[in-house]
Amino acid sequence: MLSLPVRGRPSRALVSRWFVFSLLVLALAAPPVSGQDPTTARGALAGTVLDQSGRPLEGVQIRLPELGLVTLSAADGSFLLTHLPPRRFHVSFEVLGYAPRVLEVTVRGGAVTPLEVSLPTSPVALPGLVITGVPGARNTLTTPQDVDAVGSEEMNALRSGSLGDLLSRTVAGVSSIQTGSQVGIPVIRGLSGTRVRVLQNGVGQEFYQYGVRHHPTTTLLEAERVEVVRGVSSLLYGSDALGGAVNILTKDLPPAPLGRSRLGGEVGGQFFSNNKEGAGHLDLQGSTSRFGVRGGVEVRRGGDLTAPEVPDYFQTSAAGTARTGRFGDPKYTGSLPHTDFRQWSAYAQAGVRGRMGTGELFLTHWDNENNFLLPPGGPKGSTSNPPQGVGLHLAQTNLSLRGTLVLDRLVLKPTLSYQKAVRQAAAAGKLIQDDPDFVVDLAKEVVTARVEVAHAPLGRLEGVLGAEVMVQDGKAPGPVKLEPGSTVTNVGIFAFEELRRGGLTLSGGLRFDLRSMEAEPNSLTGDPGLLEQEYRVASGSVGMAFALGEGVALAAQAGSGFRAPTVFELFADGEHGGVAAYQRGDPTLDPERSLSLDLSLRWARDRFQGEVTGYWNRISNYIYLENTGTMSGPLPVYQAAQTDAVLRGLDALAEAAPLTWLSVGGRFSWVKGVGKGLDDPAGGSGDGPLPLLPPTQFGAFLELRGGDAWVLRSPRLRIKVDRALAKDAAGVIEPFSQFDRIPFGTASTPGYTLLGLEARTHLELGTEPVVLSLTVDNLLDEVYRSFLDTYKGYALSPGRNVGVRVSAPLRFGR
Repeated sequence: MLSLPVRGRPSRALVSRWFVFSLLVLALAAPPVSGQDPTTARGALAGTVLDQSGRPLEGVQIRLPELGLVTLSAADGSFLLTHLPPRRFHVSFEVLGYAPRVLEVTVRGGAVTPLEVSLPTSPVALPGLVITGVPGARNTLTTPQDVDAVGSEEMNALRSGSLGDLLSRTVAGVSSIQTGSQVGIPVIRGLSGTRVRVLQNGVGQEFYQYGVRHHPTTTLLEAERVEVVRGVSSLLYGSDALGGAVNILTKDLPPAPLGRSRLGGEVGGQFFSNNKEGAGHLDLQGSTSRFGVRGGVEVRRGGDLTAPEVPDYFQTSAAGTARTGRFGDPKYTGSLPHTDFRQWSAYAQAGVRGRMGTGELFLTHWDNENNFLLPPGGPKGSTSNPPQGVGLHLAQTNLSLRGTLVLDRLVLKPTLSYQKAVRQAAAAGKLIQDDPDFVVDLAKEVVTARVEVAHAPLGRLEGVLGAEVMVQDGKAPGPVKLEPGSTVTNVGIFAFEELRRGGLTLSGGLRFDLRSMEAEPNSLTGDPGLLEQEYRVASGSVGMAFALGEGVALAAQAGSGFRAPTVFELFADGEHGGVAAYQRGDPTLDPERSLSLDLSLRWARDRFQGEVTGYWNRISNYIYLENTGTMSGPLPVYQAAQTDAVLRGLDALAEAAPLTWLSVGGRFSWVKGVGKGLDDPAGGSGDGPLPLLPPTQFGAFLELRGGDAWVLRSPRLRIKVDRALAKDAAGVIEPFSQFDRIPFGTASTPGYTLLGLEARTHLELGTEPVVLSLTVDNLLDEVYRSFLDTYKGYALSPGRNVGVRVSAPLRFGR
C-alpha cells in the first residue's frame, strides 16, 4: 500500500515514476518523421469556416473531443487536422459571438475529408458536445444520460468565487449551499457533498466534502468548461457519485493555425458591490501547431457581507417586539461581521501534439483564508460580548500528466494525478487575521492513475474500457481529531458501450470496485477490526435515447451506484467549529447503495429548446448526522446514523425566441426526499424528510437582444424573477435545526421572490472583442433567508449585489 508523506516533498520513487511516465507520453506524441506527408499518413480533415454571409472566420476553435485535438482557423477561415484514424467523429466549432455548431464526420484512411462550415448567430443556445458521463463525445440532445455543460462564454459572464453559484445560475435542477460569496456547494437532485463527485478532467477531487461549508476548492480560473451529470454516475466515477458528477475540464492546450505560431492571453477583473469583493486575473499563452504553453494567476478578496438593514433580535427584544422560535428575528442584519476572505489561485500548462496524439502536464494551486460568522456572541459593537467568528485556511494543489494516444483501432487516454488538500481551522472565536494556532489541522495526499481505452466501432457498437487506481493518505496532527489519520485505496475497472441505429441509441455498462480503508485509533475506537474496512461493490447502468423527430428526443436511464462511508462518518469525534457542533462518527456504518431511474423529454430547435425530466432514486443505508439532543459544552452533539431513503423529483426548463430580438423562458425544480423511520417535524408518523433538500423553485426570464451599435456587439439584457416556496427543516437531522427552537433565527424558511438582471456584450475595441457583463442579484434588496444559506439560523441572506466582469484578450503579433 502506497503511503505518501503529507509534510515535505514527494518521495524520490514518486518523482522517478512521474519522470518515466512523462518521457513515455511525450515520446509517443512526438512530431512526425521529417518527410512524412501529414495528410495521407492516416486520414485528415480540412475545411473552411464562414459566417452566414460567406465571409471567412478567423480564430474559430475546431475540436475533436474523442481525440483531445483542437486547432484554430486561419485568417482565410481554413483549418487542417491530420493523423486521424478512420472512423466517425464529432467535430465542434466555437468562436465568440456565434452559435456553436456540432457536426458528425466520417474520416477515411489515406484521404482528406473536405468540410465547409457556416456558423449562425442563434437566438437560443443550442446543445453542444459533452464528454462527461458518456462513452465518448456526445450531443446532449441524444444521450441517454442527463448531461449539461457551462461553456467558456457563460463562465466569462457569470463566474465568481463560487462553483455552486455558477451552476445554480446556469444548469436546471442544480442548487447551491451558500456560506458567503466564496462558498457554494452544488446540490443535484437533492444530493450534495459526498454524494456529488467533483472532478478535474475525470479525476475525483478531495476537499473534505462531508461538511455543509466544505466547498469545492476552485474559482474556475483554469477551466475551459464545466460539465454536469444529473443522476447516478458511479459507473465511470465510482464512490461518491450517487447524485451526479461535476467535471471541471481544464483549458485546452493552446492551439495555433497550421504552420503558424501564436502569442497571446487574457486580462480581466471582477467587482461585486455587496461585500466590496474584487478579483483580477492574467492569462498568458504561446503555441505553435505542435507545442503549447500557458499560465495564469488570479487574486480575489472580499469584505464582510451586507444584508438588508432591518431591526435585529437585540433591538426587537429590547423593544419587546421580538419574534421568537420558528421564523424568529435574526441576530445580525446589515453588515455581517467576520464574513471576509482573501484568496489566490494559479495554474501552468505545457504540452505537445504529434503523430500519435497529445501529451501535457498541468499544475494548479488554490489558496484561501476566510472567516465564518458563528452563532454565539452579542450585538455588533459590543466590547464585553462581541460577535464571534472562526478563521479557516484551505489549500489545494493538483499536478497531472495526461495524454491521448491515437492508434489505428484504439484511443488510449492515460492520466496520472497527484493532489494535496489542506484544511486548517482555528478555535471558535479566533479569526484568521489573529494568526491562531489551528486546532483542526487536516491534510490529504492523493495519487490517482486512470486509463481509458476507446475502441473503434465494432459494427454499430462503440465504447470505452477503463481502470483506475486511487491511493489516499490522510494526516490529522492538530489537537482536535475531527477525523483521524487514514489510508484509503480504491481499484476500479469499468466498461461502457453504446449502440446507435437510426434514431435509437442504447447504452450500458458495468463497474467493479475494491476499496479498502485503514484508520489510526482515536477516542471513538481502537478496535482493529473496525479500523480496517473493505468494500467489494459492483455497479452499472442502462439507458436509451430515441429521436422522435428533428430536434426532439425521448431518453431514459436506470443505474445503480454506491458510496463508501468516509473516514469522517466512521471515526469523527471532535468539535466542528465551522458549523458550531460536536460531531461523532459510527465505525459500524454500511456503504450506501443506490438505484436510480429517470425519464426525459428534450427538444432543441432554432427558436425553441427545453427539457422535462422526472427521476426516482432509492438509497439504502443512507448516512446522515442526527442531533442527539445532548450537548458537549455549548455545542449540540450530532451522531452519524443510517436509514433507507427515497428521493423523487421533477426538473423542467424551456426557452423560446418568438422574435430575433426577444427570448422568454423559465425553469422549475421540485424534489422530495424521505427516510424510513425519521422524525416528521409536522408531527405525523412514518417516514420523515431528508435534510439539505432545496425548496420548490420557479424561475422566469425575459431577454432583449440588440443589434450592433457603436462599439457594442450582440448586447443582451435578461430580466429574471425567481420564486422559492416555504421550506420546513427536516427535524433534528437538519443542520442548524436548533434555530427553530431557540429565541432567535430560523432553520425553516418562508417563501420569497427575488428580481435580478443580467446584461452582457462584446466591445469591439481592437482586433478581438472585450467581454463585458453586469449582474444585479436581489435587485429590490428583499429581506429573506434562503433555505440553503447556512447563515439562515442567525443572519439574513445577502441584500442587493451588483457584479461587473470584464475580460480582454491579449494578442502579440499576427
